[in-house]
Amino acid sequence: MKAIFYLFVSLVLVCCNNTESDQLKSTTDTISVKQISISEDRANPEKNPIAVYAVPVDDGMGNLNNWKFAVNIYETTKTFNYKVNVQYKEIRSTEIIQIPNFNTMPAVSIKPGKSGLDCMIGFNDSKGLFKEYIQVSVKNEQLKVKKVNSYAVRSYQRKLN
Repeated sequence: MKAIFYLFVSLVLVCCNNTESDQLKSTTDTISVKQISISEDRANPEKNPIAVYAVPVDDGMGNLNNWKFAVNIYETTKTFNYKVNVQYKEIRSTEIIQIPNFNTMPAVSIKPGKSGLDCMIGFNDSKGLFKEYIQVSVKNEQLKVKKVNSYAVRSYQRKLN
C-alpha cells in the first residue's frame, strides 16, 4: 500500500512540474502586433522633400561652384519606400530605400554624422526611438552610401489550448 502511495505522489510531482521549455519567454525588444493595418500604397506622396541635410563644400574660390554635400528624402507611391537623392560637388546619386512596417506610419529623418560630410538616415520605430539605417558619407572624395543596420518584422502564431 505504501508503494502505491509513493508511486502516486511521485507521478503527481512529475506531471505538475513545469519545465522551462514550456514557459513563454519574452524579451524587451519583442513587439507584439495584432494585425498590419497600414496601407502598402500612399495616395498623395509629398512633392517636397520630407527630410533634408545640406552642408556647403569649399571649392577654393569662395563657393563660386555652389558645391554641397546634400541628402534629400522624398516619399514615393509605396508607403514604405523612399527616394533618396544624394549630392557631393557634381556627383549625384538616387537610391530607393525600404523602411520596415512596424504597424505605424514611417517617420524617416536624417541625423548629422561625426564630420560635416556624413549623415545617418534612419526612422523612428513603434516606440519612437531613432533607428540608424543608412550612412551617407564622403571618403577620399568618393560618395558612399552604406547600409549599417538591417531590420525585419516577423509574425508568429501560437495555438492556444
